[in-house]
Amino acid sequence: MPESRSHSPETLSRIKKIADPRHILCREDMLWVLHYVQQKVAQGEPALLELPKPRLLQNFQFFGEAALLLLDRSAAGHAQDERIRICLREAMHGLVPPASGERS
Repeated sequence: MPESRSHSPETLSRIKKIADPRHILCREDMLWVLHYVQQKVAQGEPALLELPKPRLLQNFQFFGEAALLLLDRSAAGHAQDERIRICLREAMHGLVPPASGERS
């Protein structure tokens, strides 16, 4: 899988923290990921350009779902937090290295 080659240690650390199921997601985490993905798309990130169109559509679908879940945080709970975490991870597909033990 193609992935972005330009990550600062701080960015990778933050992504790893957000992906950790033990970390309680907050609004700032969610906004940070959405903004990160938006920036990479606006910059024409080469790793995204290498993804097949069906995968790009999936990224967009998960980006949109994460944004909608962020708007409806009133029903927060472990199951919704895990769904949000999955959406954020899938929205970043191709931009970050897969988590260890995760298929690419």
